[in-house]
Amino acid sequence: MAAPSHFGFRLATLLFAILLCMQCIWLLAAQISRPWLVRLPIDAQAATGAAQQHTAAALAALIGAFRGDLWTESAFTDADLLVGENAGAESADVMQKLARVRANLEHALKSAPAQPGAWLFRAGLALHYPTLGFDASEALKMSYYTGPSQQDLIPARLRIAMRLNPFGDTDLSILVRRDLRLLIAQKQYSAVNQAYNAATSSGKQFIEEVVGVLDPSALKSLPARAN
Repeated sequence: MAAPSHFGFRLATLLFAILLCMQCIWLLAAQISRPWLVRLPIDAQAATGAAQQHTAAALAALIGAFRGDLWTESAFTDADLLVGENAGAESADVMQKLARVRANLEHALKSAPAQPGAWLFRAGLALHYPTLGFDASEALKMSYYTGPSQQDLIPARLRIAMRLNPFGDTDLSILVRRDLRLLIAQKQYSAVNQAYNAATSSGKQFIEEVVGVLDPSALKSLPARAN
């Protein structure tokens, strides 16, 4: 009577080992194919480098299937849509990239919604390409909620916020003010100046107000106020 029991246990153990081995191969294959890119490129040079990794990132995402982080990295290889020379254009090549990046972001955020960089990328795309139908304010909020203190995203997030004019949304306004306060505290005045240059008239007024309270001496460093 003991033999069948032992056989069943050994069979179950063998099947478990095979499944575990297959999972290891799956994870390893995706990792080997994965490019160096991890973060959202925030300037033209970084976006150009990311674009060169598109094939590897797309393959890793395809192998990873359910791994949202890999789909996000694949989407980031098209970051030149935001910071490249043709940002905001609607050529045939750009429209093809938009369709691709939209699909990648949908995969990414469905599988792993807690990705502040992916949400920020979505917010930027919403500003540059309204035809995508993305809600820029909601995407920006999600970037704050999922990564409120992610330092590398703060400068880009502030630039997008200053173009979006979030001042009618109390929660978003508080979050944006917090980012600006962090930059001032860390004396990252160049990031503040970049946001000021990108801002609407209301955004410029907002930055002047916050900077004037936190560090009045920094007001003279703002581009429009430089001597």
